[in-house]
Amino acid sequence: MSVISEKVKEYLSATGKMNVLSTSNKAGETNVAMFGSFLLSDDTTMMLMLGDNNTYANLKENPHAALLIVLPGKTGMQTEGCRIYLKLKSVEDSGDMFDRMKAGVREKVGDAAEMLKHLVVFDIIKTRPILDMGQGI
Repeated sequence: MSVISEKVKEYLSATGKMNVLSTSNKAGETNVAMFGSFLLSDDTTMMLMLGDNNTYANLKENPHAALLIVLPGKTGMQTEGCRIYLKLKSVEDSGDMFDRMKAGVREKVGDAAEMLKHLVVFDIIKTRPILDMGQGI
Protein backbone atom coordinates (compact mmCIF):
# COMPACT_ATOMS: atom_id res chain seq x y z
CA MET A 1 0.00 0.00 0.00
CA SER A 2 1.02 3.56 -0.63
CA VAL A 3 0.46 6.64 1.49
CA ILE A 4 -0.83 9.57 -0.54
CA SER A 5 0.72 13.02 -0.50
CA GLU A 6 -0.85 16.31 0.43
CA LYS A 7 -0.89 17.22 -3.29
CA VAL A 8 -3.03 14.17 -4.10
CA LYS A 9 -5.38 15.13 -1.26
CA GLU A 10 -5.67 18.61 -2.82
CA TYR A 11 -6.66 17.05 -6.15
CA LEU A 12 -9.24 14.83 -4.45
CA SER A 13 -10.92 17.83 -2.83
CA ALA A 14 -10.65 20.23 -5.78
CA THR A 15 -13.78 21.68 -7.32
CA GLY A 16 -14.22 21.29 -11.06
CA LYS A 17 -12.32 18.00 -11.22
CA MET A 18 -13.30 14.86 -13.10
CA ASN A 19 -12.87 11.41 -11.51
CA VAL A 20 -12.48 8.70 -14.15
CA LEU A 21 -12.18 5.08 -12.98
CA SER A 22 -10.85 2.32 -15.23
CA THR A 23 -11.48 -1.36 -14.52
CA SER A 24 -11.29 -4.59 -16.49
CA ASN A 25 -12.80 -8.02 -16.10
CA LYS A 26 -10.83 -11.27 -15.94
CA ALA A 27 -10.77 -11.45 -19.76
CA GLY A 28 -9.17 -8.00 -19.93
CA GLU A 29 -12.23 -6.23 -21.33
CA THR A 30 -12.13 -2.67 -20.04
CA ASN A 31 -14.61 -0.17 -18.70
CA VAL A 32 -14.11 3.54 -18.05
CA ALA A 33 -16.63 5.54 -16.02
CA MET A 34 -16.92 8.91 -14.28
CA PHE A 35 -17.77 9.07 -10.57
CA GLY A 36 -18.17 11.89 -8.09
CA SER A 37 -18.44 10.08 -4.79
CA PHE A 38 -14.87 9.01 -3.97
CA LEU A 39 -13.99 9.42 -0.31
CA LEU A 40 -10.57 9.19 1.23
CA SER A 41 -10.96 7.00 4.31
CA ASP A 42 -7.38 7.46 5.48
CA ASP A 43 -4.00 7.98 3.81
CA THR A 44 -4.00 4.46 2.34
CA THR A 45 -7.69 3.74 1.66
CA MET A 46 -10.44 5.11 -0.61
CA MET A 47 -14.17 4.32 -0.79
CA LEU A 48 -16.78 4.58 -3.54
CA MET A 49 -20.49 3.77 -3.74
CA LEU A 50 -21.55 1.72 -6.78
CA GLY A 51 -24.69 0.31 -8.30
CA ASP A 52 -24.95 -2.99 -10.16
CA ASN A 53 -22.97 -1.68 -13.12
CA ASN A 54 -20.01 -2.62 -15.35
CA THR A 55 -17.52 -1.23 -12.85
CA TYR A 56 -18.87 -3.39 -10.04
CA ALA A 57 -19.03 -6.48 -12.28
CA ASN A 58 -15.39 -5.95 -13.31
CA LEU A 59 -14.21 -5.47 -9.73
CA LYS A 60 -15.81 -8.77 -8.72
CA GLU A 61 -13.60 -10.50 -11.33
CA ASN A 62 -10.46 -8.33 -11.16
CA PRO A 63 -9.65 -6.27 -8.05
CA HIS A 64 -7.33 -3.80 -9.80
CA ALA A 65 -8.45 -0.33 -10.90
CA ALA A 66 -6.97 3.03 -11.84
CA LEU A 67 -8.47 6.39 -10.95
CA LEU A 68 -7.63 9.44 -13.04
CA ILE A 69 -8.31 12.80 -11.38
CA VAL A 70 -8.33 15.58 -13.98
CA LEU A 71 -8.36 19.34 -13.46
CA PRO A 72 -8.60 20.63 -17.03
CA GLY A 73 -6.19 23.37 -18.10
CA LYS A 74 -6.37 25.75 -21.05
CA THR A 75 -4.03 23.42 -22.94
CA GLY A 76 -3.19 19.74 -22.53
CA MET A 77 0.15 20.50 -20.88
CA GLN A 78 -1.59 22.77 -18.34
CA THR A 79 -3.87 19.97 -17.20
CA GLU A 80 -3.36 19.06 -13.56
CA GLY A 81 -4.26 15.95 -11.62
CA CYS A 82 -3.00 12.54 -10.77
CA ARG A 83 -3.37 8.82 -11.27
CA ILE A 84 -4.21 6.61 -8.31
CA TYR A 85 -3.71 2.86 -8.69
CA LEU A 86 -6.11 0.87 -6.52
CA LYS A 87 -6.82 -2.67 -5.40
CA LEU A 88 -10.22 -3.73 -4.10
CA LYS A 89 -10.03 -4.49 -0.38
CA SER A 90 -13.67 -5.19 0.51
CA VAL A 91 -17.31 -4.68 -0.46
CA GLU A 92 -20.08 -3.78 1.98
CA ASP A 93 -23.74 -4.02 1.02
CA SER A 94 -25.08 -2.83 4.39
CA GLY A 95 -23.95 -1.50 7.74
CA ASP A 96 -23.16 1.81 9.38
CA MET A 97 -20.49 2.99 6.94
CA PHE A 98 -22.63 1.94 3.96
CA ASP A 99 -25.58 3.92 5.36
CA ARG A 100 -23.46 7.02 6.08
CA MET A 101 -21.89 7.02 2.61
CA LYS A 102 -25.24 6.53 0.89
CA ALA A 103 -26.77 9.35 2.95
CA GLY A 104 -23.93 11.66 1.92
CA VAL A 105 -24.48 10.86 -1.74
CA ARG A 106 -28.26 11.26 -1.31
CA GLU A 107 -27.67 14.83 -0.05
CA LYS A 108 -25.94 15.63 -3.34
CA VAL A 109 -28.05 13.71 -5.88
CA GLY A 110 -31.37 13.03 -4.16
CA ASP A 111 -33.32 9.88 -5.05
CA ALA A 112 -30.72 8.88 -7.65
CA ALA A 113 -28.72 7.54 -4.67
CA GLU A 114 -31.17 4.63 -4.47
CA MET A 115 -29.34 2.93 -7.33
CA LEU A 116 -26.26 2.57 -5.06
CA LYS A 117 -26.01 -0.97 -3.72
CA HIS A 118 -22.34 -1.47 -2.84
CA LEU A 119 -19.69 0.37 -0.86
CA VAL A 120 -16.34 -0.64 -2.32
CA VAL A 121 -13.17 -0.08 -0.32
CA PHE A 122 -9.82 0.19 -2.09
CA ASP A 123 -6.23 0.05 -0.92
CA ILE A 124 -4.15 2.75 -2.59
CA ILE A 125 -1.27 0.98 -4.31
CA LYS A 126 0.59 3.97 -5.80
CA THR A 127 0.08 7.45 -7.20
CA ARG A 128 1.58 9.26 -10.18
CA PRO A 129 1.16 12.74 -11.69
CA ILE A 130 -1.24 12.98 -14.61
CA LEU A 131 1.64 14.23 -16.76
CA ASP A 132 4.55 12.20 -15.41
CA MET A 133 7.96 13.61 -16.25
CA GLY A 134 9.69 12.04 -13.28
CA GLN A 135 8.70 14.80 -10.86
CA GLY A 136 6.82 12.53 -8.43
CA ILE A 137 3.71 13.51 -6.54
